[in-house]
Amino acid sequence: MTYRITILIIPLLLSLLTACIAPQQTEPAERPATGFEALVFHPGATSAEPIPVAIFQTLEPSGSIREYYIDTDSVICGDGQCEIITVRLVWDPLGEFLRYEFPMGGNLTKRGHEQFTQEDHKKMLSILQDPASLLRDVAAKDVVHPGVAQTGDEIDGTSGATLLSDKSAIVSGAVYTCYTLWHWAQSDIQSEIRSITGETIINGQLLTYLNDPDEVKNSFAIQQLSERGIRDDATRDAVYQLALNGSTEVAAQAISYFQSLGAEDYYQAVGELFAQASSKKQVLYLSSLISTELKAPDGFYDELSSMLPNLGSYYEVHLLLNLMSAHNQDSEIVITHVLTLLNNPSFLIGRRAYNFLKELPLTDSQAAQVEGFRTTYADRL
Repeated sequence: MTYRITILIIPLLLSLLTACIAPQQTEPAERPATGFEALVFHPGATSAEPIPVAIFQTLEPSGSIREYYIDTDSVICGDGQCEIITVRLVWDPLGEFLRYEFPMGGNLTKRGHEQFTQEDHKKMLSILQDPASLLRDVAAKDVVHPGVAQTGDEIDGTSGATLLSDKSAIVSGAVYTCYTLWHWAQSDIQSEIRSITGETIINGQLLTYLNDPDEVKNSFAIQQLSERGIRDDATRDAVYQLALNGSTEVAAQAISYFQSLGAEDYYQAVGELFAQASSKKQVLYLSSLISTELKAPDGFYDELSSMLPNLGSYYEVHLLLNLMSAHNQDSEIVITHVLTLLNNPSFLIGRRAYNFLKELPLTDSQAAQVEGFRTTYADRL
């Protein structure tokens, strides 16, 4: 994705920007902001077409991305009857909404031009940070125009038929503002920000994300490092530890990273991780092995089959035997390990092993074990 970029380096613009920053704003970045233009849909807009929006990126002195922001009107209003101020909406580098500010001063107002209180701002922030807000399901036509709402003829600026009768979802008397700002805060701007970050983030910041407790940052960093071909030992070790100790979602991203490094790294990582994994992650690794086109090193499936007696559920056994059927079915080592499953407490696992073995060339002793299982469970096979 390509963005139009504007560097704000004109001294006059910088001085104006500094002068407009509200007291509650955090310490400004030492580097000039970079502007990216994107087209974003807002359901409250008068046009059904996407709206051009300038998204600004600020950097730390180190060059790491600090935040993104847009400056927008507090409400979308086409007839001049609304009380409008400029609101700055701020997101983190991965598009999570953080806060709002007033770069040109002023305050949000409720019905009757009443100023927002501190409690109103606290509630507004919680609303804007909630991606599951009821505002998501409210149609623009159901939000009454402020020119009507401020007369008091409508309850809190909404029609009586909307979902917004739940007062926890709104700041009373400021529904139109809540609706407008929420649909900016939780919008396509977030995916645009992630795309911009993917194109502009420095490797150093990605490496710090690997050690962050936030798994969203972990997954994002792994994906980007994979796409950039970063494969030094420290990075590989960090990704391995995330696969070992993180969630299944992070482990899935880690496996994609190891695949990008080639067969040797991939099979070594999967083999070691599988032996230490929970049931859910074992299914992930087996599914990856089934779908990969990378050629396994000699002996890999023999070694993997040694895990068969330790697997705790039918599904992992089923997937692993599918792999053996596809890659290593006639191996004596595999047959030896599968034979142990005939004595598994789970009949389903024993039957799966029986069906795997019954068509294979076996020694007399092995064939006798398979026949013994058939005789014992003849009425269930």
